[in-house]
Amino acid sequence: MNNKAKQILQKADVDKLPSLPHVLLQLLDICHDETLSFSDLAAILRQDPGLFVRVYSVCDQNQCHKNNPDARQINATRSAESTLQQLGINTIKGIAVTATVQQFFSRTSIERTEFLKQHWQHSLYCANVAQSIAKHCDYADINEAYTTGLIHDIGQLVLETAYPDKYTTTFAQLSEDDYFHTLEQDEFDTTHQEVGAELLKKHGANSFIYDAILYHHEQAEHIRDAHPLVKIISLANMLTCNHFKEEDEQVFDDAELLLGLDKPLILEILEKSQERVTSTAASLEILLATDGMDGKSTKQQIASDDFKQLQLAEQVRNIALLDGIHQHLSRNSADNDNPQESGHDENKQSLLNIISQHVNILFGISQCILFLYDATDDRVNAVSSSNQPPQLADISIPLKPGRSLVVDALLNKQAEHSFAEDLEAQTHTLSIIDRQLIGITEQAGMMCLPMMMNNAAVGTLILGVDEKQYETLSKQLPLLMRFVNEIAHTISVTNLVSQGTDKGTPHDQTSQLEQKIREVLHEVRNPLSIMNNYLGILGYKLEDDKPAQEDVQTIKSEIERISQILNGLTETETSPDETSPVDINAIIADLSHVFQTSLFTSKNIQISLDLDERINTLQSNANALKQIYTNLVKNAVEALPANGQLMVYTQDYVNVDGKEHIELSVADDGPGISTDILPQLFSPVETTKGDDHAGLGLTIVKNLVGELHGSISCRSSDKGTSFHILLPK
Repeated sequence: MNNKAKQILQKADVDKLPSLPHVLLQLLDICHDETLSFSDLAAILRQDPGLFVRVYSVCDQNQCHKNNPDARQINATRSAESTLQQLGINTIKGIAVTATVQQFFSRTSIERTEFLKQHWQHSLYCANVAQSIAKHCDYADINEAYTTGLIHDIGQLVLETAYPDKYTTTFAQLSEDDYFHTLEQDEFDTTHQEVGAELLKKHGANSFIYDAILYHHEQAEHIRDAHPLVKIISLANMLTCNHFKEEDEQVFDDAELLLGLDKPLILEILEKSQERVTSTAASLEILLATDGMDGKSTKQQIASDDFKQLQLAEQVRNIALLDGIHQHLSRNSADNDNPQESGHDENKQSLLNIISQHVNILFGISQCILFLYDATDDRVNAVSSSNQPPQLADISIPLKPGRSLVVDALLNKQAEHSFAEDLEAQTHTLSIIDRQLIGITEQAGMMCLPMMMNNAAVGTLILGVDEKQYETLSKQLPLLMRFVNEIAHTISVTNLVSQGTDKGTPHDQTSQLEQKIREVLHEVRNPLSIMNNYLGILGYKLEDDKPAQEDVQTIKSEIERISQILNGLTETETSPDETSPVDINAIIADLSHVFQTSLFTSKNIQISLDLDERINTLQSNANALKQIYTNLVKNAVEALPANGQLMVYTQDYVNVDGKEHIELSVADDGPGISTDILPQLFSPVETTKGDDHAGLGLTIVKNLVGELHGSISCRSSDKGTSFHILLPK
């Protein structure tokens, strides 16, 4: 592989690959659905090559697939869903939002949109044909054939991102033929096959996928003895290229030569695959160009694409507005973080005032009523603000169907409204309490929006509206629901709703501890979110600095790990740790690089690594290993004097009682641990070596090692201290 392909990859980072606005809009809708399904997410990702590679590159950075022979194939549907679950919904939402913002701010033209649509259509068509061919040839993994077909031309997106004007205008209108590749080679000193293969190699694709990408334009006689995946993708590409015609007997001869497929079967595969592509395009509202389109049809297609771009702009606006709401709500909850001082009811009223303000700004609605759920009595209770009658706070409705639209919205988990086609029927069907609430808003009717958090009831927000406002808001329902989700999140973390705790013991220590944990989590997540956003901005500014980009990605990965650790504090049940094949040497090397410019600088600590290269993978939990190593190194640094030495080594094939283990050791040349502390080393006791040297940090380490079914030991003297961890293979 020539160096030019690698240089182009540095110029066009994978997280800048474009996607069609049509796909991004559907992805955003799914991400903000409270009933989100990872299978639905996987289905969307399997429809777009740019998004598919984006997600798996993030997974590679987070070491979801690192040295995992199964996961590195990045293909099967089950693997895709598992990968998405490992990344977590917040990361996926982040990818969706980032892709949307990037697409919005990138250049837009009719030529570029048409190029992206052609690329999308060919990629999806090739994926479906490859999957069908694989099925008829009894290939072991038809999903691998599908995803390889989907991303076989990913190098084109990379080249288009690196050289936008030149690539789109020069190459977009050319057919997939030798002339095309000659121009690519002459212009860029490489081809999209080489760039795509190098990209997939960089992000962990296996060698067969790599070869299928690299050789998909080779002549049939050159690949007749190659791996089946290479032949499948090459044939699928030939059959789905723009210049292919049914009269081209050479392609059918190649199909017979490569895979023994006859013409009638090939034509049947093409027809069914084209039907699937057409169906997918319709579901995404993508109007594809067809032969013989007249001027009117072309104008309709351009207008449809422009409308999608406008919808994308609206999404970017909504993202910015909702982020502003999030910051405002966060500041309010931080200002009122002591219920005993500010008053629980005052906190609710303050929150309602903020909600009213933003409802007015965003939607032009001047009247709203807030109901909060009380799990103790299984009811919703009204909250009264300063500009509402105080008697409103006396209204309480049991959570039973049919009693009110307020509770029906929560029970049905969907927006409800008071407007019926027949005004007389509407008056008769509304309950008395619903009519009273409409009267309080002084409007013709109301919309009731359920507030849910992790599928649990939080409350209902009522908007007083007239019929015209209702019609307008109905078209903005996705934004409305995202708005109330932000409110539900704030209410949950600030503990403004009763979850069935004993009202008779308000000073119960357990309740106070749980409340404090929620408050701390809420406050910590805010700076983490800000840090993550600014790292993204920093990444753009440093796009030409590859080492700096790697450091940014490492820091982002660690921020994500911090979020996962914090999330564990609110889990009511201990779930079994997810394990996967991980590269312990890579974890140690990456974290040590981070420590060089953070932990080690103040004392000029020197570290030496001796990592056993025989270790391939270890079935373990990557985040637990990171926590273990971080705590051990941090403890050592706090104990070491200036210019201290730290030695880290791993060793394979350690036999303990006839079972194979891997050993991780962290040793320092410090003063050693006091003999008074050694007997209680792994208990949370007071320490004389810094805040955590032999305190809580080592307790965490011991617990994590135990969860990994390993063991830990310590040796210490006045010449230094060493910790030795044995993990079963």
